[in-house]
Amino acid sequence: MGLKKHGLSYLTAVLIGLIGSCIVWVVTPYNNFVLAAGFISDSYLPVAALFLFLVLVLLINPVLRRFTPRLVLSRGQLIVILGILLVASVLPGQGLHRILPHAIAYTNLEVSRSPELVALYEEAGIRQWLFPAALEYDYHAPVVEYFVTELPPDEPIPWMAWISGPVPAWMLLMLALWLMMAGLALVVLPQWRENERLSFPLLTVMEPMVDRPQGDRLFPELFYSKMFWIAAGVVFVLHLLMGLNSYYPERIPAIPLSWNLQNLFADDPLRSLPGHIHTNQIYFLFLGVAFFMPARIGFSIWFFVLAYGVYVMIGNAYLPIFSTETVRDHRWGAMVVLTIAIIWLGRLHWARVARCMVRAANVAADRRDRIAGWTFVAGCFAIFLWLVIVGRVQFWWALFLLGYAVSCALLISRIVAETGVPFLRLDTGGQVPFLKIIGTHLAELKMLWFLSPATLFFSTIITVLVEQASRVSPSVMLLHAHALGEKLGPRRQGKLATTLILVLLIGFVVCGAAHLYYGYNHGGSLDGLERPLSEWGSQRFNPANTDLRRYSDGHFALPYFQNPDRWHLGFGHAAFGAVLAGVLYWLCLKSPVWPLHPVGILMAGTFFGNQAWVSIFFGWLFKVLLLRYGGALVYRSVKPLVLGLILGEVIAIAFWAIEPVVRIWLGDIYIPLEIQPR
Repeated sequence: MGLKKHGLSYLTAVLIGLIGSCIVWVVTPYNNFVLAAGFISDSYLPVAALFLFLVLVLLINPVLRRFTPRLVLSRGQLIVILGILLVASVLPGQGLHRILPHAIAYTNLEVSRSPELVALYEEAGIRQWLFPAALEYDYHAPVVEYFVTELPPDEPIPWMAWISGPVPAWMLLMLALWLMMAGLALVVLPQWRENERLSFPLLTVMEPMVDRPQGDRLFPELFYSKMFWIAAGVVFVLHLLMGLNSYYPERIPAIPLSWNLQNLFADDPLRSLPGHIHTNQIYFLFLGVAFFMPARIGFSIWFFVLAYGVYVMIGNAYLPIFSTETVRDHRWGAMVVLTIAIIWLGRLHWARVARCMVRAANVAADRRDRIAGWTFVAGCFAIFLWLVIVGRVQFWWALFLLGYAVSCALLISRIVAETGVPFLRLDTGGQVPFLKIIGTHLAELKMLWFLSPATLFFSTIITVLVEQASRVSPSVMLLHAHALGEKLGPRRQGKLATTLILVLLIGFVVCGAAHLYYGYNHGGSLDGLERPLSEWGSQRFNPANTDLRRYSDGHFALPYFQNPDRWHLGFGHAAFGAVLAGVLYWLCLKSPVWPLHPVGILMAGTFFGNQAWVSIFFGWLFKVLLLRYGGALVYRSVKPLVLGLILGEVIAIAFWAIEPVVRIWLGDIYIPLEIQPR
């Protein structure tokens, strides 16, 4: 269906998407950090974006269809709008701006208070214009002091201090990363959708919302299902009771969705089990998405979380020298092997894209692959140049960091494409795997010249931007936006890719300005529990300063490796994780009934896997029982009910994000309700 056939042009669809995006960019930081309410734009099913889209589908478009049919939004336009809203959700919460402006300001302030750091930054050649204030000791820098604390009354926000240096400098790096990720998404999408037939569970949730209404109906078919509304209503009422109970505990009962069974695990060795085994709760977002995962994926996630929980229990209870960091080592090894396996499986497609880049494109698919390949190459080249020229990173380490950035983008995209887990982040422990292990060994060999201080500093920056910000990664959102737009055709996918990059650039400025505005006007959350406004984000560059101090001491010995044999053990455990992941992946390729997928290793021992495993278990169990005793027909008929569970929780989260604003407007107190993990 063409984008112009039903009235509004592609440009109008983009403008509608941008209006919704601006709402997301402005409202999310206020809700997340000023109100300290439940996060609303911080997962791969972003609540703010989906709620706005539901308003469009259930309210605005039906009104247009009833009274001005020529203006009704077509399916193609809805796809473009939803894709823009998904990509817009990368910026305001856990994706980027929770970290970047706050970490820049806090680091700038820390340097101005430490003559040691001033000298180290000068030695490393860190560019002054990456920060809004001078990198000088005892320098009075109100531009960062007031952002971290609060702006005095009648003092103007120092916009120019940011616009004249940090904004364009960091925007260039982010543009380079986004180009790489946009090209990567366009390259891998045909391989994963057509050749490998990945399930893309999140698309199963989103696609019914953009379906064209049948006949004279006003809404997509999903919203005429009684099962959908019953499930959505039940979930909404459960969360409504929970929220009202927090205000009126003696008058309104709550039906608990969480539990704490710690008293049942009080004896050895069970008391050594990690807390997430005996204390957890149900999240309907996870439960619903698990229903749409391949059964092997769902089983593997909860199985490995439990298996590693038992591993930690045995280690803590019976082994005199044991560290839970070995679980992270296993993940490192698994990450490397899975990245290699993903590239190997798609090698023929990668070769095809390379051929399309250097020869004439005769069909639309070739033109799409040509654009994708050159976009990816341009992004990679721009990242490398930024690291070498702006960051002064040694060129061999710049290549290493570029490879790490590409690997993270590829791996997180693959994980979400296979699992659909909406609440997920790569977890490497806040460091580039093996780089700092190598640094430790170089220090022992008195060869630290091979690893410059600038390289150490920007290894932390790249880790922050591509790993710690992967909870809402641009690569995942770009991939799913293009997957939604597949039916627009290859030619329009190139147009959509350009649009989405422009949305990210506009959002970098608009959402960044919103964060600066709230930071300067609010020293902390309104409840006074969090100061500065984004405490977690403010600390993200701290490891870079720690590395510079260790480097200057001449003994780059991380606390993690103070045991002389620790780095050897780290490589050994990483090798175990690599072998385990490789064997499991090989068995998955050989046998469709093999039950364990190595993606479970990547979830084990992480905050995200620990939070989600119980809900994923129930979603998996529900699916397995339905297929076994009801068959495929019953499974398909129950889909509206499961979608109701998911969207019912989305609506509940949106309701409890709006409720505090209404109470503040009425001059009343509010109690933040967290429905999904922060």
